[in-house]
Amino acid sequence: MPKSRRTPALPAAHLRLAYSAPTIDPSTVEELRRFTMPATKALAFVKLRPDDQPLWRPERYWNVTSRKSRRAAVELGRRYARDAIAAMKADRDPQLVALIMQDIVADAIERSRERKGRSQVALGFLQQISEAIAAI
Repeated sequence: MPKSRRTPALPAAHLRLAYSAPTIDPSTVEELRRFTMPATKALAFVKLRPDDQPLWRPERYWNVTSRKSRRAAVELGRRYARDAIAAMKADRDPQLVALIMQDIVADAIERSRERKGRSQVALGFLQQISEAIAAI
């Protein structure tokens, strides 16, 4: 069998990496984090979808059962509003309160069809949001 005239392969020590991955832009990471909504999804009144995934939106932003005591329900709504404002700031999502308000309206329509009356929790939420806006 004739000998091959090819030279043996050179060691790879002299090779350089011609391409390096770009550095991660912190704003991109922050945008991605905002889309995962960790603070929003942790809110007690937010209903997540079954088998929730990081980039999925919640199924409902207002999923509240009524309380027997009016006073306790209003206070709960106020606490929910404070939590929502904190989540809005943490997730940098200025639309969060608007999304919650849409679901509160939808819940009010559903409650009126079922003749359940007004939600005192929603009333407390709206009172606290109104006070927060007035304080600005």
